[in-house]
Amino acid sequence: MDRKKLFSQFAWVSVGRLLGALIQAATMLLLARDLGPHDFGVFSAAFGAMIVFQAAFDPGIATMVVKERAADPANPLIHTALRITDRLAFILAFSVAIPLVILGIALDPYFFLLLPLAIWAACERHADTWLSVPLADGDARINSQNLLARRIITALLYIGAVIVGVNAAFAFSAAMAVTALISLIVIRKIVRGRLTIMPPRHTFREIIRISWPYWLNSLGTQARNLDTLIVSAVAGASQAGFYAATSRATGPLRLLSTSMAAVLLPASATTSEKQIRSLFRMVWFVVVSCAILYGGLMMIVPIMVKLFLGEIYQGAILPLQVVLAGLVFAALSSLFSSILQGAGLQYFVAKTAVTTTLACLILAGIGGLLAGAIGAALALSFSFILQSAILAAPITRLIRRRTARHRQSTTI
Repeated sequence: MDRKKLFSQFAWVSVGRLLGALIQAATMLLLARDLGPHDFGVFSAAFGAMIVFQAAFDPGIATMVVKERAADPANPLIHTALRITDRLAFILAFSVAIPLVILGIALDPYFFLLLPLAIWAACERHADTWLSVPLADGDARINSQNLLARRIITALLYIGAVIVGVNAAFAFSAAMAVTALISLIVIRKIVRGRLTIMPPRHTFREIIRISWPYWLNSLGTQARNLDTLIVSAVAGASQAGFYAATSRATGPLRLLSTSMAAVLLPASATTSEKQIRSLFRMVWFVVVSCAILYGGLMMIVPIMVKLFLGEIYQGAILPLQVVLAGLVFAALSSLFSSILQGAGLQYFVAKTAVTTTLACLILAGIGGLLAGAIGAALALSFSFILQSAILAAPITRLIRRRTARHRQSTTI
């Protein structure tokens, strides 16, 4: 993939995801304000657990499809993998719904309000997997347009429902479910026209054998969303609400780097040695851009919290600034992980993700117990620093190896 096309892909993906992130962050802030710290803490703990469920029921197929289709669009493995995701979507929906029903009966009817999120979890994960096909084909517009449409419709449905008096938690859950279902229907229709329908040649076990390193990396990364649940357990729902306002508001900001990471994966899988340095120049461009963006946001955090969340969320200011500083290293980790996966080092990436996530969750529990939301925020940022440091070593070796190969090829 040449540099011009790579920049075009990045522009489409990043602009769409960035606008979508801003809309999602604004919607989350409205939800936090409508629910208050305590209820938002409970909601975020459940929501974070559902994101982990999503990762658990996507055995790396989405990332695998991007890499395999970029290498060979006619690979029959792709069609078989997508058929498997159809079945996994139903299992995921029931796996999210059943615990919510049990919690609603045993603990608090509040959890019944979150039941539509079972539909959201299954449909959004399913749609994102199918969207990996046009992304691998070099058509990032579909991904960007789909994401942006989902975020806008969700925000409008949520605001409209709250205005007419619907409970905020149910309004958000239902809005997410409706938009994810519509998105899935549209995306399946679009992507089916791109696929070469072939009889299945691979079993479920064969697909998992290929995809499990990507699944382990995804699960290891998404398991960080259990941090709010842990903070709630050790520091109480209110401190969890402050921390959740931090993590949920800053989470969408990572989409700038993950957009580039999505483009780098197929590019690093197919690029020639002489182009590898171009990829890394783009990596540092994105990291520097993120540092400038997050640094600017850190300075206006006190004003933004007071304006959008109110005085009741003053306890979220310092944790928010701490996490914003750590997001620079989160961006670096995402980009390094994508390049290493494309270069065939998916096992190392997966092990690193699991190790650093375990460190994050353990330290979040300790930090939350000792210093509430601030301690948990420090733990999250430290885990990003640790992950980027571990991934830097193989990245350095990769640059040297590919540069050496290029020099040898030019001297022959």
